[in-house]
Amino acid sequence: MLRPFNSRQLHLVEGGGRVVVFSVLGGRYAGPSVMVHVPTLVRRVLELPRSIATVVFVDEPVPDPSTVWTIDHMIAAFEELDADALVQYVAATEAVKRANGDVLVEGIERSSLLAIRSPEVIDRRALDEAVSRITGELWVSPTALVAASGGKIAPYGGSSALVRS
Repeated sequence: MLRPFNSRQLHLVEGGGRVVVFSVLGGRYAGPSVMVHVPTLVRRVLELPRSIATVVFVDEPVPDPSTVWTIDHMIAAFEELDADALVQYVAATEAVKRANGDVLVEGIERSSLLAIRSPEVIDRRALDEAVSRITGELWVSPTALVAASGGKIAPYGGSSALVRS
């Protein structure tokens, strides 16, 4: 389930009232990332008013004041970036290896890996494009969808953001 909140309901300052926040309910997680039920996501995106420019996904039933504060700061940072999504992240701490069947091919440098966590701030047009390309999945990460369709993802680290493609 995706429970929508508009800017006014959460008292968001940034985004000019053109933001919708979806609370992801239902307990589907892939590590720290939220997973969204595809039929519900498609329906919610199609129902969004044209005036909505930014979509935010959070993993709380009702965002608490600190999450709302973070969302506001992320939206302000997002508006200054050339990116399709701005996400909080957790650095990878486990060893990661690439395998081919039962054979380990190589180790992957952990410093280049990030796990996405909410809030996830996404450009509405990039999300529309990504949703139009969904095939066969039942649960998806909204930011992973945008990245898979060629979008630029920026990790948010407080007062600064770094754009990656």
